[in-house]
Amino acid sequence: MTRARRRAARGLAALFACAALALFTSAPSARAADARSDEARLRARLAPEVVQQVLAIVHEAREAGLPADPLVARALEGASRGADAAGIVAGVRRQSAALAQSRTALGAAAAADEIVAGASALMAGVPADSLARLRAARAGGSLVIPLVVLCDLVARGVPVDAASVAVLTAARAGATDLALLRIRERIHSRIESGGAPAGVASEIVRQWLREGPGHSRHDPAENPVKRSEIP
Repeated sequence: MTRARRRAARGLAALFACAALALFTSAPSARAADARSDEARLRARLAPEVVQQVLAIVHEAREAGLPADPLVARALEGASRGADAAGIVAGVRRQSAALAQSRTALGAAAAADEIVAGASALMAGVPADSLARLRAARAGGSLVIPLVVLCDLVARGVPVDAASVAVLTAARAGATDLALLRIRERIHSRIESGGAPAGVASEIVRQWLREGPGHSRHDPAENPVKRSEIP
């Protein structure tokens, strides 16, 4: 498998992981899962001492009003990968910290799926201020797709700064979710054809701006795009 194809495969995995986590967290059945359900799932896969440590983190997150199901999922993922007890607990702690940081960056009113997607972006290396700027650019709309696209671009090899600027620039110009997904596909295709990820991301966004965003969800005048921000 070529390097480009391996990178594309990782990108698709990241995209689906981000989207699946967001959808899973926002599903009514997931939101209704209680502590007993968490404990039953964990005890079926983990040692008792690990279960207690994970449950303590899950309880703390739930008390703080954070989505807790991704923490259980992280622990079970660690078990599937054969991680040791310390690695599983450390992974759950990192996930919990990322969820808290995501909510801080996105605002107290952020939806659970946005918080989960934001945490995935943070764990991929995206700085918290990029999440806050995305929220300002889309004050009245969901950030799930923009954050999922951002995660995917980083996974495909686009440097974090370049990926953040690309998604933020498109969002400020009023890009709809569909437009962002199309931009993502165009960047993906160019990378697979051998283009340098950083250059391709900025070039595709510039091209989209020249073509005229159209069908804008927001008024670009409210958040003017500075073309000089695009590398």
